[in-house]
Amino acid sequence: MPSLRDLGESEVLERLKAERVAMTGVSLGPGDDAAVLEPASGMELVATTDAFVEGVHYLPTWSAPLAIGARLAAANLSDLAAMAARPRWALLSIGARADSSVESLVELQRGVQSALGRHGAGVVGGNLTAVTGGEWFSLTLLGDVAKGQAWRRSGARPGDRIAVTGFPGRAAAGLALARRLGTRERAADWEALLQAWLAPEPRLDLALELATRRGVVRAAIDLSDGLAGDLAKVCAASGVGARLSADGWTADPELDRAAATLGVDVTTIRLSPSDDYELLLAVDPAQTTESQAIAAARGIPLAFIGEFTPRAGSVTIEDRSGVERPSDERGYDPFAPRSA
Repeated sequence: MPSLRDLGESEVLERLKAERVAMTGVSLGPGDDAAVLEPASGMELVATTDAFVEGVHYLPTWSAPLAIGARLAAANLSDLAAMAARPRWALLSIGARADSSVESLVELQRGVQSALGRHGAGVVGGNLTAVTGGEWFSLTLLGDVAKGQAWRRSGARPGDRIAVTGFPGRAAAGLALARRLGTRERAADWEALLQAWLAPEPRLDLALELATRRGVVRAAIDLSDGLAGDLAKVCAASGVGARLSADGWTADPELDRAAATLGVDVTTIRLSPSDDYELLLAVDPAQTTESQAIAAARGIPLAFIGEFTPRAGSVTIEDRSGVERPSDERGYDPFAPRSA
């Protein structure tokens, strides 16, 4: 199997370009210094980017290149879901070691392309460079949304319900279990949690459907840094506070079992840093039934776990006895010191 050193940059780029599919709205694709794109009339362009670094955002012993690519795409798709934007075009940049196989890069791009293709988007360009340390992959995703209709973090109002899709905390539990399992064979009984970490499913289709109901969702953010940290960002942008309730969460026996195994409180896992790529929404309290029905029709849990309050910046958790305590959980910070 040839390496990048064997073939050289030009040949590797040609192989990557040969794998890409034609996209609408592309006046000029790969081959020149830049792609030329045509946004539709009356639409605004939405842009996001994410980078995965070896050993930080993915563990090579646990993820094949195809899965890494799909997960990188999911991270970007989730950002567009939080803006209620439809994905269109992507730029893929790769920092690879010279001894890496060309096929591994082709497979990674296939993972990206497959995940994007399910939502009508595709890779239209990018960059390839050499590294000597950890490899990295960066995806920039462009989408569009009707002018003035993008969801933002700044629209939450006191009284709005706090809704979350799926099962927040599962990805964090899956990663913790993977680190505990090491290189041993994956445990089948933890498959649901491992898949939440390895193969998250962005909630893009649900977001686009909810967005057709004007006023149902007033603010949104994707849960890529942990629920507590991302909720705090919505509160800061909207000038509100939040009260979370111990009741209301979607029952999750898998997470309960993992919490017991890891010796951690389940609420701590739900709120702590976790790459869940779920959505946190500020929902009009008059529209909770409609939004829940829309999610249920797609087979997606949508739990109402609290409400936004007038106390700007204050985030509290109310236990089942009605006692409130300040939330001291924080979101993911790549520059924070780590314990050994």
